Amino acid sequence: MYQASKTRRLILIAILAAISTVLMIFPVIPMFGGFMKLDFSIVIVLIGMYLLNLKGALIILLLRSVLKVLLFNSGVSDWVGMPMNIVAMAVFISVIWFFTNKDQGLRVKNYVIGTVFGTLAMTGAMALLNWVYAIPLYQKFANFSLQAVGLNLRQWIIAMVLPFNLIQGFVLAIVSGLVIFPLASYLAQQQLRFKK
Repeated sequence: MYQASKTRRLILIAILAAISTVLMIFPVIPMFGGFMKLDFSIVIVLIGMYLLNLKGALIILLLRSVLKVLLFNSGVSDWVGMPMNIVAMAVFISVIWFFTNKDQGLRVKNYVIGTVFGTLAMTGAMALLNWVYAIPLYQKFANFSLQAVGLNLRQWIIAMVLPFNLIQGFVLAIVSGLVIFPLASYLAQQQLRFKK
């Protein structure tokens, strides 16, 4: 019985990672001149989180990221940007899980609080990583110049990174909620099945 449950979990993780990968290659909202892109792949990761748990969701997140780089690699932007995306989404979903993983089940109030704090935590993490990691690498390997866009590093973070991540968190929270809450009772039933 345990082996059957483990097999079901692995199959579910693989399916959700594949769907999430497909959604990732079709960003629906390119922002700030296309340099930053918002996609809805994280919605599938969140569904996986409520079917399995946070660990399962993080595995889906990592697997979809590896698949994206291996199958649809766009060069330096992926090699530098994908670790950033993994950190951003891992922080976002982990905070949401902290607030919504309650005995009373998925509640709108807890979800809203989780997404607000998740968005703020993700935004802070991305500001820091842009400062110490992404921008230095983009400038070195992708011929990207902040001077060319008329900004210094501090201005870039304030004018581009912070607004993008705040908007991204807000949009993802709403879209994910619109998908997850109509499925809440089904997800709860299936979660029990995958725990067996």
